Amino acid sequence: MNVQPAWLRAFAALLSWIAGDHPAGRAFIGDLLEQFERRRERHPVDAWLSLVADGLRGAIGYRLRAPRMRPPRSAGNGLTGLWREAVYAARILRRSPGLTLLSVVTMGAGIGAGAVLSSLVHAIVLQPLPYPEPDRLVRIFDTNIRAGIERAGAASGNIDDWRRRSSGFDGIAGFYAMGRTLSNSAGGEVLITAQVSEDFFPIAGVRPEAGRTFIPAETRRARFNNAAAPVGPDPVAILSHRVWRQRFGADPGIVGRSVTIERRPFEVVGVMPEGFALPDAGVDLWIPWDVSGDRPRDQHYLGAIARLKPGISIAQAEDQLNAVAADLGRAYPDTNSGWGVRLVPLQSETVGGAATVLWVLVGAVALVLLVVCANVALLTLMRGLDRSDETAVRLALGASSGRLLRELLAESIVLAAAGGALGAAIAAAGLRVLPALAVDLPRLDEVAFDLRTVVFIAGATFVAAVVSGLPQAWYRTRLAVAAAGSPRMTDNRRRHAFRDAMVACQVALAVVLLMGSGLFVRSFLHLRGTDPGFDPDNVLVAPVFLDTQAYDTGDRVRTYYRTLFDGLAAIPGVTAVGGATAVPTSPLGPDFERPVWPADAPTDPSVRMPASVRMVTPGYFRAIGFLVADGRAIDERDRPASPRVVVINETLAAHLWPGRRAVGQKLVVDYSSSGTYPYEIVGVVGDVRFGGPRSQPAPEIYLPHAQRPYLILNVVLRSDGDPRALVPAARAVLAEIDPQKPAHGFYPLADLVGATYARDRQTMFTLLLFAGT
Repeated sequence: MNVQPAWLRAFAALLSWIAGDHPAGRAFIGDLLEQFERRRERHPVDAWLSLVADGLRGAIGYRLRAPRMRPPRSAGNGLTGLWREAVYAARILRRSPGLTLLSVVTMGAGIGAGAVLSSLVHAIVLQPLPYPEPDRLVRIFDTNIRAGIERAGAASGNIDDWRRRSSGFDGIAGFYAMGRTLSNSAGGEVLITAQVSEDFFPIAGVRPEAGRTFIPAETRRARFNNAAAPVGPDPVAILSHRVWRQRFGADPGIVGRSVTIERRPFEVVGVMPEGFALPDAGVDLWIPWDVSGDRPRDQHYLGAIARLKPGISIAQAEDQLNAVAADLGRAYPDTNSGWGVRLVPLQSETVGGAATVLWVLVGAVALVLLVVCANVALLTLMRGLDRSDETAVRLALGASSGRLLRELLAESIVLAAAGGALGAAIAAAGLRVLPALAVDLPRLDEVAFDLRTVVFIAGATFVAAVVSGLPQAWYRTRLAVAAAGSPRMTDNRRRHAFRDAMVACQVALAVVLLMGSGLFVRSFLHLRGTDPGFDPDNVLVAPVFLDTQAYDTGDRVRTYYRTLFDGLAAIPGVTAVGGATAVPTSPLGPDFERPVWPADAPTDPSVRMPASVRMVTPGYFRAIGFLVADGRAIDERDRPASPRVVVINETLAAHLWPGRRAVGQKLVVDYSSSGTYPYEIVGVVGDVRFGGPRSQPAPEIYLPHAQRPYLILNVVLRSDGDPRALVPAARAVLAEIDPQKPAHGFYPLADLVGATYARDRQTMFTLLLFAGT
């Protein structure tokens, strides 16, 4: 046989140790190596697979058959020999408790971190969504390349046309989620409620845990007014498993009973199973919604989901919908011209940017495991330097190098096994506490310590034992031979060369981790240093959702909020109070766009553009810390009967009136069914990054809430200290005015802003932890 490389000889020694080193096993290993040498040039992949798979299978088979093939009293026979070598290795390791403990802890930390990441990647990225044939589920977005809109919500008026005029889908459904109050005599609780169209539950393909889903007759009579309030007769609802369990004690008789939603009785027709997370994991109620008939086609605020027919690709389905969109553009040029459709797999939309972050962390963990193996190899080498003379004497007395290799490998295997056990404990504890850490990852409830995690830990333990044990075992036997017949100076040179090579590898791997974590630190600091355009410190946000049953007129809505703001302003420590339909970085509240253009250029399409619409109250700009760049803010002068006024941001002003002053100009806002009117611009505010530091400023307009009294407002309180201290008093004010209308929650604005880059922060800290370790 030709001269074999060192790694191949080391692998042969490992197989020989596993097989028990009897003649038949040695002959098998020799034949295997000869086959590998013959095949690896022509079929390298097959040769590698055969070497590893056949070698391990054959060696283990010889070990298990060894008791029947050898004398029963021979030392090292079968599993008894394995046990004796493991016990001997444990005794040797016990002589150096400090180094042994350090090796076990180092290896356990690396294996535990890898196990946690492998569980996250499998559950979040690789595991299909828990729905029948999830690869056929897609999200649908409107897009208008000509207007620079890459993706937007769907228009309710288009969804019915998509369903009727495309053949590549088993169903297309629209949905809209908002907070609604589920109440009883003791008070109310605001729950995220999704109003869903007819195809929604058939698309999901999930059977309810109790009861049924909506039938077509219930969907056809489910109508809503302009305030998104249900006005159809005999309303029905479906509960989430969480609400059914926590609020109704998992009562099996809940189906058929009535619950009060927005002060109206809704019959419960079903309960969805645990884990059902459509359209979003935070939804706790579902109510039907009829989107057929005459609906607006220029209000792109709905979510849309669809199931592809078998054999239809996403590209084919997207082409079909774009053909329908083109026909709608010709039929309704004022609202649909230029609009197209984009389809995204539901899996990709659900996981989002978490997949990229997790794969980056997987790479970091792989580097950590390599560094761990290098650490353990060096520590084992340090422990064995004092035993080199002993090894040389044993070789001189006739001990085989294979036997010595087996003993040295046994030490690495015992170390790796202890490290794997510690890693399993770390992984189990980490996965248990992960949901409580408010980690910004989707599908976190599906992550578990399961068989796949155990397999990963076993595999990582084996790899760590081989990678950390084989090089140093082979080196120590070679070193011992050299020590038996070579000068000590040559021995030291070889020791130092091996040690220096290992240290160089460690430094290289650590530098990669440090550079990666350094880049994340710089990116995170850049995000933290970006000016959002408002001051989030010491600000508390409380979303309030009124209903049309008790607040069915504009005067009642204005009276409620005026009373609420007066009560909140009287709380000690409150310095400013205001409200807006949508607040920067808050996911709650109506956020929509409407076309706007200068009143003096009604026919110029180049200045017609969409702008985000916010209804605000006096005091809002001061409470949230907006900068008024020109003119004035919305104030008490802007009453219901006063002239229509608007405040715009600097981006919109620069686009519509470049080089000129916008204050005093007239801006037309197209409100579709609510009317199209000119508004006098009374102020210009600075740009804000509404979606957080990662977002870019977009055109925005601010209208007086007194002139357009929306039911929903995000109430904003600025305090002179920690805003959390205001929560009990604010909750008491809300309960005193209307016990059936609690706030959806109380959120420090700084926390909402921080949540927009929480994933960056978590990734940065994880990489820093790895690099520091």
